[in-house]
Amino acid sequence: MDSYPDVYAKLALAITSTQLAKQNAVQEFGIGEDLPFMFMGWRGDRLSVMMVFCRADMKMPVAQRVPKVAMVSEVLRGVYWVDSITFIAEGYMSKAPWELKGKELTEAFVAQDAKVAECITSSHISMNRHGNPEVMLMSMPYNTMLGKHVLWGDQSAFSQGFGKVFQDAPVLNAVMLGLQEDRERMDQDEQEQVVGHLFSNGISVQEFEPPASTL
Repeated sequence: MDSYPDVYAKLALAITSTQLAKQNAVQEFGIGEDLPFMFMGWRGDRLSVMMVFCRADMKMPVAQRVPKVAMVSEVLRGVYWVDSITFIAEGYMSKAPWELKGKELTEAFVAQDAKVAECITSSHISMNRHGNPEVMLMSMPYNTMLGKHVLWGDQSAFSQGFGKVFQDAPVLNAVMLGLQEDRERMDQDEQEQVVGHLFSNGISVQEFEPPASTL
């Protein structure tokens, strides 16, 4: 298993993986197909597990996806004992948000505002030595060109304390709350039952390390 010693290495893996996934999705399903939510669970410098929503989930309003995000995050912490999570999702970004004059990013994009682009954002959430959540975001804008080719723009990174950045970000708050869960270790039967519940709810699970009870 490769080692990813810092947040930058973790985000680099997330970005390169999702760039490939996005290009494949455009080739297979066409323009307008958003990637499902993805979660990379880390134990220290090792990628322990990856979980992915199904495509049908992305048709639901964001508010209906939040409980499912919370469920996945709680399993990542409670079953796999991860200590940080990289959450990957599609969205919109602007390098000059002050020029939007109060418009929402989605609204500005639909109005074909040149200052707004579609992007994939990787958000790495961890706890600092004081037990407070911290996050680093890295967003990669893109355009889908003729011939189903994805053209990527320059990365933008931002890091700050959690509360200042995500006061109005219910999905990322759900990830953060799941990571803060302090649980006793489950036995193997309990873990298999919990992970089976994820499968039954359309969540794909790829383990790179065994659950915590088998370590």
